[in-house]
Amino acid sequence: MTAAGDSHELDRLRETAQVRLEKAVGDGRLTLEEYSEQAAVVWSRDADLARLRQLVPVDTPPPPVSRPQSTLIGIFGDTRRSGRWSLAVKTLALLLFGDVKLDLRSAVIGARTSTITLVTLFGDSTITVPEGVHVEVGGFDLFGDRELDAGAQDPGPGAPAIRVVSYSLFGDLRVRTR
Repeated sequence: MTAAGDSHELDRLRETAQVRLEKAVGDGRLTLEEYSEQAAVVWSRDADLARLRQLVPVDTPPPPVSRPQSTLIGIFGDTRRSGRWSLAVKTLALLLFGDVKLDLRSAVIGARTSTITLVTLFGDSTITVPEGVHVEVGGFDLFGDRELDAGAQDPGPGAPAIRVVSYSLFGDLRVRTR
């Protein structure tokens, strides 16, 4: 095959692999971190045909569907989620005198966009996301700081999106990419 033919096949395989990745993360078969790692391989300059054909096994069964909404409530205590867990399409966290820490790197999502709404009084919020995920931050803080570290990797086309809406009184919001 010619170099141009290889290039066209590589582009076609990249697009096919990206579509499969998007479907797999949307179906909950890949965590956000697994999606991020595989998307980086798809769009890397040194991607090869054999490696692209191996990404996202088609025969992986889909996990249970995420709930459409989840509520976390904490009073005088912290709330933490990490490891492999299912992120609802909409998550509401209400905290009074406590911190919330959500690690989304191993989370399984059930939609291309998930919204996390944080309402905190006298507490800090920290959300950790993997590289290659779109992150949007909104809301209002009174006597608090906001910090968004979106990472160095540009989210590819069709990357999952995490929308963080924070309403805070005397608390900080940190969204970090690791």
